[in-house]
Amino acid sequence: MAVKASQWEAKWEKWRIPVLLLLLLVLFWSQTNSWPVAAVVNYRPIWRWELDNQMYRQVGQQTLDNLITEQVIRDELAAKQISVDSKAVYSKVEEIKKQIGTEESFNQALTLQGMTLDQLKEQIGMQMGLEKLVQPSTDSAKFQQQVYDLVQKLRSQAKVWMPKTK
Repeated sequence: MAVKASQWEAKWEKWRIPVLLLLLLVLFWSQTNSWPVAAVVNYRPIWRWELDNQMYRQVGQQTLDNLITEQVIRDELAAKQISVDSKAVYSKVEEIKKQIGTEESFNQALTLQGMTLDQLKEQIGMQMGLEKLVQPSTDSAKFQQQVYDLVQKLRSQAKVWMPKTK
């Protein structure tokens, strides 16, 4: 019995590092739904972190600003207990589909915008919620200015912490 345990330990010693690396790779993939290597060019990897850093430098601040704005709007809608009926959102989506024409054209438009249908619905719901937060107006420019002013006010009141970056 001691011999078998010793053999097992020897095999474990040999395979321990590859097994742990494989487990880390699977864990990484399961948490990020992406591989640590974004591409391989001439047998050299382009690492996911390199891609992420480059993307952040190019569009990161704008994307972060958008996420902050969305969060303060969600918080304000929740604080004022304002909700948007999913039927109203569905109706608006159907209206957009009619304006665009075919289902295929609608899906292409979503793809060009880099959006999914769920993201569009979320954006429409947020817009409809914002409309409930401001005074209704027949003057479109005035209404848009009210929405803009409200969003700026909410952003200025929000407690936002961001780590310092290089």
